[in-house]
Amino acid sequence: MPVDSCKRLLSAATRKASLLATLVCVLAPGSAVAGELRAASPGELTAALDVLGDADLIVLTDPGQRPAHLRLATRVIAPVDRVRAMLVDLAAYRSALPALRRLEFEAADKRRSGSGRLSEGMVAWELEVPLWNLDGKFWMQPTPTGADLIVMEGDFSPGLVRLSATPEPAGTTLLSMDAHANLRDANWITKRMVKRNALAEPGLAAAAFYVVLRALRLQAEHVGDAPDARRHPATAPSPPALSELDGACLARLAGAGFQAPALLAAVRSRGNGRLFVVQILALSRLVAGAAASLVARPQTWQVLPGWHKLSPGKPAGDCSNATCWKVDASLPFLDLDATWKVGTQPWRAVALAGACQGAEMGLDLVPSGAVTAVVLSLYPRLEKAGYVPRKSIESEPLLEHGLSLGLAVVYTISLLRALDANER
Repeated sequence: MPVDSCKRLLSAATRKASLLATLVCVLAPGSAVAGELRAASPGELTAALDVLGDADLIVLTDPGQRPAHLRLATRVIAPVDRVRAMLVDLAAYRSALPALRRLEFEAADKRRSGSGRLSEGMVAWELEVPLWNLDGKFWMQPTPTGADLIVMEGDFSPGLVRLSATPEPAGTTLLSMDAHANLRDANWITKRMVKRNALAEPGLAAAAFYVVLRALRLQAEHVGDAPDARRHPATAPSPPALSELDGACLARLAGAGFQAPALLAAVRSRGNGRLFVVQILALSRLVAGAAASLVARPQTWQVLPGWHKLSPGKPAGDCSNATCWKVDASLPFLDLDATWKVGTQPWRAVALAGACQGAEMGLDLVPSGAVTAVVLSLYPRLEKAGYVPRKSIESEPLLEHGLSLGLAVVYTISLLRALDANER
């Protein structure tokens, strides 16, 4: 069904008819969304998680598609019945995401439910975020393995979040999410970021959906009334060693049916709940040797948003016997200015000074058949990168992971395009 036809159908419908129209537009065969939201094989997701260990998995199916469509998966140490019950329980969502100031079925649905607990109907929500709260409505539809959340009105609409829990042989549960939503028009911050750089949209989508997935995993695994330290860690950030930025593990998935133009990401957390590292796999048409030569040049990295003001230099101190780049990175709401100490073979960098001092980044180039597996590793210290990210992370600690993932998505797409532009 053409998009314009969907819009006309929605605008002319009543609420009930609007729900049906949305389902038709989102799920009908031949629609742009339908091809992207067919459930991924649980076996394939489990196999990928086996390779990654305790990392959470995120797949951006096509960086050029608008809105961005993502698949996410994580392994939950909890029985599948508990996880499925959580996915249709609004109280569990409120507990998992404390920033939800409001999350409740509409009055008409409450009356219809009688004395039993309601698991289907229109849900009104409000999310407290720094500078600008978000709100809207979604239809909750239980499924045999979880729930569909169909975003009908307000911020993030139109959209669909499909949550599914399936059992694994070891007694754990695979929690997966297929999702898309309108992040471009959520508020004035997102509008300004997307206007400045269109790649902000898939980055924002990755950040938002990942926070929901991670929060639900922690909610399902938490037992007892004591606060979960992983949810609100009291420990200081703990950067990885540069040797721990090795992307070889993620690169193994390049030969497992993963195909361009998709991006595949792994988000790793420490046992205390803090971010360990974000890694993103992309496939370049450029051979590894040629890509390595380009990566060593500072002008290649000037394609990163905000990095156009990059000047090689050797300031005093730790850069006296090393290659250093001074980056004046101007981005809306993010202060990423830094002096990076850069090493090659493989490419590694650490921010010695600047707003995001202590940030780390690595790039691995691994031959994979006729293409090159490009793995970007990032630990960006966004809690130091300005008022908006700092306040956002204070409000929702999991945004340390989510915003880092979003920034890594933007960096990876930008770098991949620069490399492939040099293909002979």
